[in-house]
Amino acid sequence: MLEQRPIGLCWGTIHQANLEQTIELAARHGFPTLQIPPDILLEHGDAVAIRRQLRDAGIQVRLIDAITAGLPGVRTEPVVFRGREMPRHDAAACIEVANALEAPLVNISHYLGSPVPLEQMAEGVASVCRLAAANGVTIVLEFVPDSGIRTMNEAAEIALASGEANCKVHLDTWHLARTGGSAETIRQLSPGVIGAFQISDRKTPDTGAAYVPMSGRLLPGEGELPLKEIVAAALANSPALTIEVEVFSEELAAMSPDDAAKRVADAVANWRADVIG
Repeated sequence: MLEQRPIGLCWGTIHQANLEQTIELAARHGFPTLQIPPDILLEHGDAVAIRRQLRDAGIQVRLIDAITAGLPGVRTEPVVFRGREMPRHDAAACIEVANALEAPLVNISHYLGSPVPLEQMAEGVASVCRLAAANGVTIVLEFVPDSGIRTMNEAAEIALASGEANCKVHLDTWHLARTGGSAETIRQLSPGVIGAFQISDRKTPDTGAAYVPMSGRLLPGEGELPLKEIVAAALANSPALTIEVEVFSEELAAMSPDDAAKRVADAVANWRADVIG
């Protein structure tokens, strides 16, 4: 199953590239799908040219990452990533970008938000989902330990409680590991609840080591996670999933965009060969 599964790129893996460069790199190094933040297009401004470049390159933007404003318990200050302030965008802005780039999915990230009662969160998510449905878009909920959606099971509960058919879970292997989840946790989900899938690898941190958000991730096959088992469980839940690599890495950040993309492509090829073999 994995040998024919598309494996694409998330924006944070080669964040030093702009959108045009990212599309070019994805085409050159064999990544057919992308997950990108709304900022990239909002800064660029020419959706028609980007759509043309995507089609010429045979690349699809799968997901806009992410809605970070307008939900119960979220913060209002910008997210800071490597010294850069990333504005928070609401559902309307992200759905507009999704439509402009023909992306079927929009992520909700409750990053650094505060937990709120399930009913309150589900109501806020349902409102977003109704707006998305009117635009042909599916919403996926990313679970992050330090947020108001802390585990995969919480994300699944909120999706169910929203009552909206276009509400799914965004599975990230990094956050799955950080919350003590496993392939068995995935197997316990209702069929079809996973809507998007990010992979990275991880080594168990030293006892007492401080956690630094959006850093320290490893490329697939270069850590300790049972990725073969996790991927199999995810694809059994949702056979149509694409997979995108999200690796926030000091090593990749220090490289040129092309060298970083080649490094990721080589690692993915080696991992895929090991899994299939």
